Amino acid sequence: MSNKDKKTKSKIFIIVILIMSGLLMTACSKSEDRNKEAIKKVLEHQFTGPDEKFMELMQNPKYRTVVKNKEENKEFDQYVAEIYGPYFTDPGLQAFIAVFAAQYQTFAYNAGYTLRFKGVTAEQNENNPNLYTFSARVGYQKSGEEEKTANIEGRAYFSAKEEGKIGKFEYVNDEGLSDKLRE
Repeated sequence: MSNKDKKTKSKIFIIVILIMSGLLMTACSKSEDRNKEAIKKVLEHQFTGPDEKFMELMQNPKYRTVVKNKEENKEFDQYVAEIYGPYFTDPGLQAFIAVFAAQYQTFAYNAGYTLRFKGVTAEQNENNPNLYTFSARVGYQKSGEEEKTANIEGRAYFSAKEEGKIGKFEYVNDEGLSDKLRE
């Protein structure tokens, strides 16, 4: 094989490696963008409202039934699955509903506050690509009062098996917002 042929093969090899690297980076970037969008959507639903339909389905006894000594609310479960389901694994959604789904909406609704989602920054963890930390800005206001804002910090752990789906979602600091909404 001549030197010219070796150089040509080397150039082709380098070009193929560069193309493959670019494709891999694009795929990773799209996955990261999809994960950040999922976090944004969850927070938008959490901190916009209160959502009147959510509250009606959750609080109105006409939607609740007792089956085998366990209370069920199929309409509420269906509504929550429509809102949050696209962003969570099934176990992640169940845990989120049990702990966080109703917290801020209920506090705001009961105390007469309006919530406004103002944006979020989310960063992928360098050591664990399935972990994202986020910081969201949320406005909250009672009728006739000046709007105040709070920073909400938390973490979202994405499933390694279900791409783009949150397996665990948690708030770690809300600057006392939950307490303020209960006053």
